[in-house]
Amino acid sequence: MKSKILKALVVMVVLAFAAGITGVKPGDVNAATTIRVGFTVSPTHSYSVAAKTFKQDIESKTNDAIKVTIHGGGVMGGERQMVEAVVRGDLDMAWSSDIGLAAVYPELGFVNLPYLFKNYAEVDAKYRNGWIGQYVTKYMDEKGVKVLAIGENDYRGLTNSKRPITKGADFKGLKLRVPEVPMYIDFYKAMGVLPTPMAITELTTALQQGTVDGQDNGAIITYDLGIHQFQKYATKAQQIYSAMEMCMSKKAWDKLTPDQQKIVADAAKKAADIQVKVNRENVSKNYAAMAKAGTQVIEPTPELVNDLKEVAAKIWADSKYEKTYTKEVMDRVRKEAAGKK
Repeated sequence: MKSKILKALVVMVVLAFAAGITGVKPGDVNAATTIRVGFTVSPTHSYSVAAKTFKQDIESKTNDAIKVTIHGGGVMGGERQMVEAVVRGDLDMAWSSDIGLAAVYPELGFVNLPYLFKNYAEVDAKYRNGWIGQYVTKYMDEKGVKVLAIGENDYRGLTNSKRPITKGADFKGLKLRVPEVPMYIDFYKAMGVLPTPMAITELTTALQQGTVDGQDNGAIITYDLGIHQFQKYATKAQQIYSAMEMCMSKKAWDKLTPDQQKIVADAAKKAADIQVKVNRENVSKNYAAMAKAGTQVIEPTPELVNDLKEVAAKIWADSKYEKTYTKEVMDRVRKEAAGKK
């Protein structure tokens, strides 16, 4: 009897000691789990708009058993760094463009092949709700990362401070910031560009200091980060599409109960739909705002599109990318592009 009492006392002392360290009382079912969400964009970006809904849904539906903290503006690092942190389990969630994923896992870079999607309808059918999104989700799951939903980054365009880009020859000699992904670098080298890979968080300083003349990005990021203030010309090339994945570390996911997992997953899907809607509404608004601020916004000419597509065809045909993306994937995208099943 004395032995049982002694054991009980020891357990109580250990639990009390643990509670003193963590601030959590034994058996306290109200102790909140925190999900830290990181991304690189500003408080006005569509990510941030959707993140408010994401936070509210989770906290209200779990009765504050789960708290969500939002860390925008790149305070948790660039996209590559955040994806790596999620893989390690050092960061709970990263809302990263697929470019950030491909910087860590080049095999996923096929999703950014130039002219892979004709329009948003194809994006939604093949990527966000189709086989490409399923492929990315399965791939990342094997790396210990849950892709809870797929949102949108942007159709990409081009800005620079030197000259209007209306044909392929206008690229020659330009120093352009490009994402840290080999395919992007090869694409722009073939256009005669001096590509400078760097994280988006370094871009504004590079433009101010003249390290680069311009950059590859769409209307959303360009306007959101104020990049247009340092760029005389913006061309709506729409040569490459990029999505956004809501990535959660398996370490953080496994801490949740099945009911909590469903709440978080549902909140992510709802937030992604909101984000995409806001993002698409803002494209034309942002180009208009750039034009009003003094940036010359240029529609893509037939000559420019033809020149870009010629280089894109070479990228699609390069055997190097069959090795990187796998022959199976490249065969499928080529067949779909040719209208075959």
